[in-house]
Amino acid sequence: MTYRSSIGVFDDFLGSLVWRDILQELEEWLKDVHEALEDPDGETEDKTLHRLGGNAQAIRRFILLPEIMRDNIKMDSEE
Repeated sequence: MTYRSSIGVFDDFLGSLVWRDILQELEEWLKDVHEALEDPDGETEDKTLHRLGGNAQAIRRFILLPEIMRDNIKMDSEE
């Protein structure tokens, strides 16, 4: 896959206030998922638990996405 951005663009993005705000929002989403998974009353269905686990995994992958893409650009430029 060819990216249009450079390593420098990703470095700028990762240090930007926009990315920090996005991370802050995603951390709130993870907090909500965690609270739903705690289910102190034991009323959450297995399907819902599975979905919540998938949501948490997707959020964590999204958090890592810019760094993964940056690393891919770096590897491509070294080849």
